[in-house]
Amino acid sequence: MEISFENKVVGTYREISHQLKRIQESMESVVPDTNDDIGRIASVQTSVLLKSKDLTGRGVSVTGEACACILYITEGENAVSFLRLSKNFSMDFDIGDMEPDITAQINLSVTGTEARILNPRKVSVTMELSGELSCYRPETIAVESLLPGDGCRGLHARIETAELMIANAVCEKTFAVNGQFSFPSGKPAPACLAFQGVDFSVNETEHIGSKLIIKGNVNLAVCYLSEEVNYPLRAEFSTPFSQIIDTGEEEMDGCSAMIALNSAYYEIIDTINGEKALDAELHAVLQIVSHRKRSLSYISDAYSNLMPAKCVCQSGQINCGSGMLRSRLTGEERLNVGEDCADVLSVFTNAAQVSAGQGGISAAVTLDFIYRSKSGALSAARRLISLEGQGPENPASIIGSRICELNIRPDGATADCRLVLELCYLSGSRLEINRVVGVTLDEEAAYDQARFPSITLAHAGEESLWELAKNYHSSTALIRAVNAEIEPGPGRLLLIPREI
Repeated sequence: MEISFENKVVGTYREISHQLKRIQESMESVVPDTNDDIGRIASVQTSVLLKSKDLTGRGVSVTGEACACILYITEGENAVSFLRLSKNFSMDFDIGDMEPDITAQINLSVTGTEARILNPRKVSVTMELSGELSCYRPETIAVESLLPGDGCRGLHARIETAELMIANAVCEKTFAVNGQFSFPSGKPAPACLAFQGVDFSVNETEHIGSKLIIKGNVNLAVCYLSEEVNYPLRAEFSTPFSQIIDTGEEEMDGCSAMIALNSAYYEIIDTINGEKALDAELHAVLQIVSHRKRSLSYISDAYSNLMPAKCVCQSGQINCGSGMLRSRLTGEERLNVGEDCADVLSVFTNAAQVSAGQGGISAAVTLDFIYRSKSGALSAARRLISLEGQGPENPASIIGSRICELNIRPDGATADCRLVLELCYLSGSRLEINRVVGVTLDEEAAYDQARFPSITLAHAGEESLWELAKNYHSSTALIRAVNAEIEPGPGRLLLIPREI
């Protein structure tokens, strides 16, 4: 006789694949005829755009554009110029047989860059790109299992519980942000843009009905040249944004949000009051995973006092996700900039080698200094600061990082540096569940009850109360009732009545 349990099920999204892929892309560029020769590379600024994300018969195909800007000091050491390079790339992730209801999310980042001068008129850049892909499939999960309501004489089940944070919605939305930003007054006026970095920070989420409201800021870091000075300048702008996305779910206890830039358009314009401003148009995709807390109640073992019982077991891991987490790492260090440094003109940063998990977070931040020597010549130096701090015990996926504070105080050949790096990441764990999904009773081999004593005096060892009940054809409730004055444990004498 086969016994099926009564199950209460809820919808969830299971992460069926999580892959990290790294590729290298190389590109070359020559100096325009109107520009001076390259003396030395001062800094390399990079970015990556997500162009497309398509499901194929065997996996996911991702295309993007890798962009780099090389700031270089001219051969005469009296000016800074730049070269822009870009290259389209693709990443193919092999998942296996793909179902049409699978949803894929991708986080692209630049993890390493190397620039080389091939000759005074030509440079090459090699970029290491990282793609972290997660694929989700909708399914149902039994959150409560019980014996049949009509009862099954002699059958007992052990119920265990666990607290989960399950994904109940996976969705995405494209959106655009437009803004006009005035350059700081009192600084040299911009003549041309060299590089633009974009960072989306999510500050607040609110769930109303099935709608999820995402609020945050778009942070722009712009590097530009001016006709008034011979070195590059930086300007930072920020503007709020908000988006509403329909998750289809009315319950949410947390969510994670990844925002990938698809394309960006910039132009320096003249305002009506004669000042310079940056006109920006950004296109991005918002990728959401919402989570809900659930209490899981499942049958981990079963037996019958009347006949042999064969349990049908199912083992598997359940993802226990988390919402977005943030951590800040602070570093303070005295750096040797240059032996004849007279004035630090510009500092450019790149965060790389970021990792989180096993109780810690670490990152390496490179600082590119452009400075003026005592002789008046322009020069550059690259220095590295390593950061460490406390982090999640479980493995984590880094969503993004940004320098939210940077202070430089030059002091002769050295500079006192203080920086704060903010990291956004997801931390989760996997819970191993061994559950009984059904029981088969062998009615033809029913136990001869006359062979078993009606009550047994047992010397308890390391067995659990459940194991004692199972071994002596009893139940945990009956053992507790008969031994109400005795605390069960190793070395105790217990009366174990037979339960028919």
